[in-house]
Amino acid sequence: MKMDEKAVSEAIGFILILGLVLTGIALVTLYGYPVLVKEQSSTDVKNMERAMIVIQNDMKSLCFKNVPYKESTLQVSGGTLEVIDAGDYGGHITVSNGTDPKEYPLGALTYRSDRGTEVITLENGAVMTRQEGATGSAMLAEPRWFCDVDPTTNPPTKTFVIYLMNITTDEPMAKSGMTTVRMKLNSSSTQAMPVSSGEKVTVEYNSGSSGDYKVAWKNYLTSPTVGMKPKDGFQNTYEISGVNKLVIKEYEIQILGI
Repeated sequence: MKMDEKAVSEAIGFILILGLVLTGIALVTLYGYPVLVKEQSSTDVKNMERAMIVIQNDMKSLCFKNVPYKESTLQVSGGTLEVIDAGDYGGHITVSNGTDPKEYPLGALTYRSDRGTEVITLENGAVMTRQEGATGSAMLAEPRWFCDVDPTTNPPTKTFVIYLMNITTDEPMAKSGMTTVRMKLNSSSTQAMPVSSGEKVTVEYNSGSSGDYKVAWKNYLTSPTVGMKPKDGFQNTYEISGVNKLVIKEYEIQILGI
């Protein structure tokens, strides 16, 4: 074989090897990178779900254990954590003992993913998730509503207890990366109202600016834990009968910083 033919053979071999390497890199970039991004996004969302439940437990400590102040350090990855004051949020719950309806505003902590469509919201003591632009939603951690029956009375007394956690903040807040959520309990109040015979306790839920969580609240309010039923002819309104007393425990939680 001549010297110039050897050179051509080596050049062709180099070109083939280079082509295979470039093809491999292109395949990994085309198919592998989106999978890696999706897996990272899923991991970030799972971590934020757990972080929101930790914040929920901190709020429960403020409300139910007389703890004056709580803070939690967490990593906000792949998205942004936002605090929305009750006055700006727009969401509210209206409760009635059959004759006297009252509206309770709600604030929220909301995480929005930068890599996906996931949205996680802590609202009124409940941690919920949904997909941006979708109507469905699910509750990851429930609030503390219940219906208590006292069998020692004649007839048995049925008390419906509702906990309302109102989130407030002095200024809009949003954060990514390492953050420390600092909060305190501003005030708390308990209101007990009698329910007249034949009247029903009704609860109406209205979503706020963090998105549509009507499905999540419907599933919770109509679950055996609470035992309400959709009110005929009304949207997002639920009722429960046989209640003798309605107890509303309201807490105002101020987010000092994130």
